Amino acid sequence: MKARSGKSPSNLMARECIVTAMLQLIYKKPMSSITISELTKLAGVSRVTFYRNYGSKEEVLIEELRELLARYEAEEPAERRRGIYYDRQHMKRCFQYFYDHRAFMDGLIYCGFGDIFLRLITEYIQRKWSDGSSGPEQAYRLAAFSGMLYNVYSAWVQRGCAQPPEEIAEIMERMCEMGFGAALP
Repeated sequence: MKARSGKSPSNLMARECIVTAMLQLIYKKPMSSITISELTKLAGVSRVTFYRNYGSKEEVLIEELRELLARYEAEEPAERRRGIYYDRQHMKRCFQYFYDHRAFMDGLIYCGFGDIFLRLITEYIQRKWSDGSSGPEQAYRLAAFSGMLYNVYSAWVQRGCAQPPEEIAEIMERMCEMGFGAALP
C-alpha cells in the first residue's frame, strides 16, 4: 500500500474527486477496463496527484473503505464502545452508517470488491470485539457475525433498502440472539 500523503484540504479534495470518478466509472465498465488516464481526466486531477495518493486504482476503493471504517469507529459515542456487539443500538448505527454511505458500499459490491468489504469489516469487528483471551470459538463467532452483517446488508440493498435501518437492526438482533447469544460467555 502506498504511504498516505498529507491531509491538506486540496489533497483531501483530490482524493474525494478520484473516489467519485471511480464510482462513476465502475458502473459503466469493469474495473479491469478502467484506465488511470480516464480516471484522472474524469476526476479533474493529474496522474501525479493520483500516484501521490494511490498505488493502484484498486487502492482507491480499499483506502476509501478503510477511511469510512475509521470514521465509523471515531464517531462512536464513548458509552457505546463496549457492550454486546449485536445489540440493537450497535446494529441500528451500523446499518444507518451503511445506508448513509450506500453509494460507495454498493459500488464496492457492484464492481466485485464485496470480498474486500467483508474482509475489512471482519478485521474491524475482530479488533473491536475480541478481547484476545476468548480463544478460537469467539474468533469464529465474530467471523460468522461479520458474514451475516455483510450478507444482510447485501440482501437489504437488493430489496431496495425497503425497511428502515431500525427494522434491519431489530431483525439482526433477533437472529443473533437465536444463533450467537446462547453460547456467549
